[in-house]
Amino acid sequence: MVERLGWMDEVAQVKLARSMPVTDAKREAELLDAMERLGADSGLPAAEVRAFFSGQISAAKQCQEEWLKRHAGVQPSIQAVPDLGKTVRPALDALGRKMIRVLAAARGSQDTDSLILAARAQLAQAGYSQAVITPAIRGLQEALSTQRRGVP
Repeated sequence: MVERLGWMDEVAQVKLARSMPVTDAKREAELLDAMERLGADSGLPAAEVRAFFSGQISAAKQCQEEWLKRHAGVQPSIQAVPDLGKTVRPALDALGRKMIRVLAAARGSQDTDSLILAARAQLAQAGYSQAVITPAIRGLQEALSTQRRGVP
């Protein structure tokens, strides 16, 4: 989660330079569908994957909003903006695949509470605000709670 959120400054920079909104419902739906397919390949239930990545998307949007507030009134040079298609999205896609593998491994853990506490601590140590941490952790909790309820 920390690695993925680490890219949100670049995403926000692109959105600022191109006057794009933080929320992109079409892209979010595409991402959730893609992650569900990857999750299915790893034996993860769609609801678990969707819950997890919905939380990560919410955290990412909050992170972008915070970056935009810190840089209000600054217009970056379009030449200095990272390339979404060539750099940012491929990195995020690779992290998404990694997150699916880690989520699949976490499902097998008997101590999900410790995993959640460790994730919260890593996000806080990386300097993310509570407004970013809360949805990220909520997504993780929802994904891992399906295991506890006995949902296959």
